[in-house]
Amino acid sequence: MKGLLLKDLYMANKYCRAFLLIVFVFIGSSFFGDNSIFFTTYPILISGMIPVTLLGYDERSKWSEYCETLPYSKAMIVSEKYLIGLILQICVIILSAISQAVRMNISNSFSLSSFMTLTALLIILSLITPSLIMPFMFKYGVEKGRIVYYIAIGVFCAGIFAVQSLTKNNISEYSAKITGSYIFIILAACIALYAISWYMSVRFYSKREI
Repeated sequence: MKGLLLKDLYMANKYCRAFLLIVFVFIGSSFFGDNSIFFTTYPILISGMIPVTLLGYDERSKWSEYCETLPYSKAMIVSEKYLIGLILQICVIILSAISQAVRMNISNSFSLSSFMTLTALLIILSLITPSLIMPFMFKYGVEKGRIVYYIAIGVFCAGIFAVQSLTKNNISEYSAKITGSYIFIILAACIALYAISWYMSVRFYSKREI
């Protein structure tokens, strides 16, 4: 498993630098800009898509076939993609949360409850998209499953723009409004959804002919 993780970290460093640059640009924009929900949440979407991109490179380079000769089970191959996704998402969430905490302190609007709600919201957004996409990718392959990829991105962006219109584009205001609601129940449900997605991907990939 360690070897698979290192392989994908090297791949991400070589082929996904543009994604990483976009993440830092958007996090910086959310800090210095107008506190836009879109700028705060878009890096979450990007980090969640990196495992799909890596899976696409694996298929194009025939790594999936070569990996059959190595002492890795299909369950390990799937699990590694979910783990690399979690690692990248956690890093982006930490950076985004720190950025927003500093911003709130500078503007004298920091509230622990709002900050915790905002962090929970970022975690939710990081889990939903890969949970829905990854099983299709492992069942049908990246090329055939790409339509689900585009639909998920479209739904994500549409949802963010809808929230922006409802909250006047302010993520601090949005997080304050939903404080005390069922946000943490939703978070628990999304964690369960991610685990179910992981299990389904293992089942699908185990039955798939490479």
